[in-house]
Amino acid sequence: MTYYVPNMIFEEALKFYKKLEKIDPKDEFVFDFSRMGKFDPLPMLMMGATMRNYRNEHPITSFKVDGIDMEKKGYAGTMGFFKYVSPCLEFGKKPGEANGSNNYIPITPISVNKLQKEELDNGNCIPIGDIIEKESNRLSRVIDRGNRELHKLLTFLIREILRNTPEHAKTDTMWICGQFWKSYELAEIAIIDEGVGIYQSIKGNSAHRQYVKDNASALQWAIKAGISESFKPSRKQMSNDEWANSGFGLYVVSQICKYLDGSFCLISYGNYLVLDKEGITVGDTYFKGTAIRIKIPTKNIGDAQSIISKIVTQGEMEAKNIRNAFKYASTPSRGLIEKLNII
Repeated sequence: MTYYVPNMIFEEALKFYKKLEKIDPKDEFVFDFSRMGKFDPLPMLMMGATMRNYRNEHPITSFKVDGIDMEKKGYAGTMGFFKYVSPCLEFGKKPGEANGSNNYIPITPISVNKLQKEELDNGNCIPIGDIIEKESNRLSRVIDRGNRELHKLLTFLIREILRNTPEHAKTDTMWICGQFWKSYELAEIAIIDEGVGIYQSIKGNSAHRQYVKDNASALQWAIKAGISESFKPSRKQMSNDEWANSGFGLYVVSQICKYLDGSFCLISYGNYLVLDKEGITVGDTYFKGTAIRIKIPTKNIGDAQSIISKIVTQGEMEAKNIRNAFKYASTPSRGLIEKLNII
C-alpha cells in the first residue's frame, strides 16, 4: 500500500497521525514523498517523528520510500529530515550534520545527558540549566542575523522551552528545527520531545488535579503564570537552586510571542493551542509527546531584557489571582544568566 505524504504545513501536521492511524499497513507499506513540496519546521519534526513511530509500531511490515527527488527535496534532505525518519534512508544529511546558516537550524537532536557528559569530559562541572543556556546560545546564533537583541531574545526563548523537558517530560532528548523567513522578516523555531506530555506532567501534582480535567485544559493552564508541577501548597517559594522551576517559562515565552505580534503554538497528545494577538485557539490533533512552535517578527525588536521584564511583571501580577501558583518568577525566567558571559 502507498501513502502519499502531504506538504509539511501546520494544517496537515495536525491531521497526520489520525490519517496514518486508520491505515492497516499489511505486508508492505510505501511512504511516497512525491507530493510533498513544503517543509515548515514544526510539521517536519512532528510528521517525521510520527512516521518513525509508525514504522516501529509495525515491526513485521516491510516499509519502503518513493518519490524522493533530491533536486526537488534537497532542502528537506539538507535539514536532515529523511534520516530523521530513519537512519537507514540513503538521502540527505543526518540530523545535526549540516552546520546551518543565517537562514535555518537543521533538524538537530539535543540530549541533556550528552551535553552534560561533554562538559564533564572537558573538566566543567556546571548545572544543567547553565548547560542548556549555553546550547541555546549556540543555536540562536545560527539565525540571529547578527542582531544582538534578537540573539538575546532567541537564546532566552529557546532556553526556557528546552529546560522544561528534563524537568517535566521524563525524557532528556529533544529535537529542534528553525527557519528565518527573509521575505516575512520572521524567525520560526520548533522544538519537540516524545515524553509524557503536558497533561500527565501537570496532573502529577495533586494541587492542580481539581481544575486540570483533561488534556485541552492542561494546555491552557500550562501557559498561565506560575503553574508548575513543582508547586507545593503551604510551602514558601524558596530554593537555593538558581534554576528551580517557578512555572513562568511557557507563560513568558507565549506572551513575548503575542507582544511582538508573533504566535505561540503548543501541542501535546490530543490537543493543540495557538496564542497570538487574536487570542487563544484550542483544537484536536494527536502527537505522542509535546511540540512547541514560536514565530517572532524580527524587524522592530528593541531591548530584549526590557521585553522580558515587562512580561514577567505582567505575569507576577496575574499570578497573585491564581490559586496554587508560584507568585514570583525564578531568576532564569527574568532573563539570561549573564555570568556565563554568552550575551
